[in-house]
Amino acid sequence: MKTRTVPATLVDDTLVPHQAYLAATSRLDQCFTYAHGAREPVCFALVGESRTGKSRTLEEFFDRHPITRNDDGLSIPILRVATPSKPTVKSLVEVMLKDGMHDELATSGSENQKTNRLIKLMKECDTQMVMIDEFHHFVDKGSHKVIHHVADWLKVLVDKLRCVLVVAGLPICQSVLAQNEQLQGRFYAPVIMPRFNWEIDDQRVEFVAILGSFQESLSRYFDLPPLDGDEMAFRSYCGSGGLMGYLTKFLRKVVWNAIDQQKRRVTLLDLATAHEEAVWAKFSPGRIPNPFSKEFHPRPSEELLSLIRKIGTSVESPLVHREHKGRSKGPSVRDVLSAR
Repeated sequence: MKTRTVPATLVDDTLVPHQAYLAATSRLDQCFTYAHGAREPVCFALVGESRTGKSRTLEEFFDRHPITRNDDGLSIPILRVATPSKPTVKSLVEVMLKDGMHDELATSGSENQKTNRLIKLMKECDTQMVMIDEFHHFVDKGSHKVIHHVADWLKVLVDKLRCVLVVAGLPICQSVLAQNEQLQGRFYAPVIMPRFNWEIDDQRVEFVAILGSFQESLSRYFDLPPLDGDEMAFRSYCGSGGLMGYLTKFLRKVVWNAIDQQKRRVTLLDLATAHEEAVWAKFSPGRIPNPFSKEFHPRPSEELLSLIRKIGTSVESPLVHREHKGRSKGPSVRDVLSAR
């Protein structure tokens, strides 16, 4: 088979349902199935570091419940959006109308009118679940304060609709719930999407099994080093920090480069080049050579693994806790949702 026939989406089409993915999908299934007719909204958070597969998990579940049109009109089982970078009630309701409900009048009307239109459309389209990705944006980057007014609006919205609310974001997003007692009380325990830890046997075995799935997929088109072999598995771990997002980003570049160069054989040098172009130059924690280079010694050590765990991390400042004095004198959240 010629390499030019290789699908550019080969890596993305290789869905590897690891344990965290299965746990998250099972929770989504359960909430979606049993929440209809519930007396209170069913809510949970999908939490993990960047590139652990949160968005992919939401996307896969969303795709299983597509938008359809029937005799009664448009059916939108799941409203799925990403939080604006600096969310306000206005910006969030607009993105929910535009991206979630496909409303052509998303920017028209007052905040009250948009909110009421969103509620009306969700009821008409029988929307059962709301997915909000990038939930960590509910914490202001500059002040590190939780944007409580928007969180309160969201709480009252799901109370009124009694729908499923799924939020996904970085670990810092849990502070939004921790500092909002009423919102926290509506949430079940979070589902954690962790990075893989080489020092934990079960996680190492699972990571190697994932590499085996990618090996099976890529080897249909290419001759390449065994990704799930002992040495290559550790190189791949060091190159990704145990993060699924970085692993797939790297492998995607391997495939693209091979297609462009019309190669059937992929060497260690090809892997090093792809990794440098896809990940290493930007995300290396320092003092570590490219893990696919000849200079790299693929032997685990406490110092090396400590550095690898820093891939993809950032330093967060302490949060400023909620202040109850001096809050906005604007209309209350319930006023916004109840306005006619």
